[in-house]
Amino acid sequence: MNNIYLQAYLCPHCKTIASFFGTGVGNSIALTCNSCRKGVFFQLRHDVNITNLMEVNNIPANLVVESYPRVVFTADSTIPKDIGDDFEEANMCFTIGAKKATVTMCRRVLQTTCVSKGADPQKDLVQQIDELESMRVIKPSMKEMAHTIRKIGNWGAHPQSDPLKDVTLDDAGDILKFTSEFLDEVFIQPARLDVLKRKKGLT
Repeated sequence: MNNIYLQAYLCPHCKTIASFFGTGVGNSIALTCNSCRKGVFFQLRHDVNITNLMEVNNIPANLVVESYPRVVFTADSTIPKDIGDDFEEANMCFTIGAKKATVTMCRRVLQTTCVSKGADPQKDLVQQIDELESMRVIKPSMKEMAHTIRKIGNWGAHPQSDPLKDVTLDDAGDILKFTSEFLDEVFIQPARLDVLKRKKGLT
């Protein structure tokens, strides 16, 4: 058996984008998540034999066909359904190595969120993000993060000048994490605070 390192992949246990390590033969590998330390079995493409790969210690995620347990990502219930559905799709795109689709869907999540929180739908995304910060929906540091998502996502939305071809799976993983943090600040944290305030009679 060969020692194997799998690049960024969505862990079916802890739902974080993590790296994995372990062993395997043929196109079947049993790895451990570096984040939660739980085991995951991966089935690689039928034409892949890790014994013959030059760099078996660094397997790209796009060689994975399926994981067991399967990745089932569900957006937090505090996120509006249409936005949550898009974020779930972004996560599923990432699990199959569809890096361009991942960052494009993250941009869509970003813009839909801006409009849902009161940004002018007639304005472009640059202005919408700035509006969210001026309305104190997001912090200045989150505004900068949102603009990063926007810029990289723009490459996928406007392929006539296509720097998106240079986006790596690690880049897509970072954008997915940033988008998760954006949704956490906009929807999840305020909802949890409201629950606590109601519980303590502070509303």
